[in-house]
Amino acid sequence: MKFTVIIPAFNEERLIGETLGCITEGLELVKQRGWETELIVCDNNSTDRTAELARAAGAKVAFEPVNQIARARNTGAAAATG
Repeated sequence: MKFTVIIPAFNEERLIGETLGCITEGLELVKQRGWETELIVCDNNSTDRTAELARAAGAKVAFEPVNQIARARNTGAAAATG
């Protein structure tokens, strides 16, 4: 089984690093159960460093140019393999 976490994000430069750190800690527990994991941030047309920081934290980054939460969630889900 593969466990995927998808985070839609718009201009979250200030909080994305800490958020991804906490999620990564949680995913370590999932890995201990023998499951694969993936972490996807859907950059919803941010104008700051959200995508750059997400990549630096080890997340896969998908891009959605239309600022709409449903589209961001769907784009993230389309990028998921879990």
